[in-house]
Amino acid sequence: MEFPEAGLIRKTIVLRKLDLPPSVLLTKRSLLRWLALSFGLMSEKESRTTLLEILDALFYFLFKRKVNPSSAEIKKYLENEKHINISERLVRYHLNKLIELGVIARRNACYYINPAPNAEREDLVASADYYIKKEVEEWSNQVKQALEKFLEFYK
Repeated sequence: MEFPEAGLIRKTIVLRKLDLPPSVLLTKRSLLRWLALSFGLMSEKESRTTLLEILDALFYFLFKRKVNPSSAEIKKYLENEKHINISERLVRYHLNKLIELGVIARRNACYYINPAPNAEREDLVASADYYIKKEVEEWSNQVKQALEKFLEFYK
């Protein structure tokens, strides 16, 4: 039996509140994994590293080379530089999770940081902060509205 409320779901966002011990801050790899877990991009028991390699490649292009890569460029980089055989479809699948969060956007087949209003175009910190807060605030406002209406039934 399907519930009619299922049709009201616009998107699902998983955000995890994780401890940030000093050991996580020591390597790029541990920070990538921490961020992927925190943003709900991977599960806590996931041992596959494909997502981490894709994120590392994306950030390499965005921040080191200062270009907005396509999924084909990320695939080629992973194959040539990291010797990882991967499909372009899988690259797009993982990057779409960041697009759903609002942090990354795709335009003309290229990926770039989705800039937060009044922030620098390449400011990933401001982008993540803005778009995650926007989703949480919208959700919080709807929950408040529903709870207020719900409590009226008990008056």
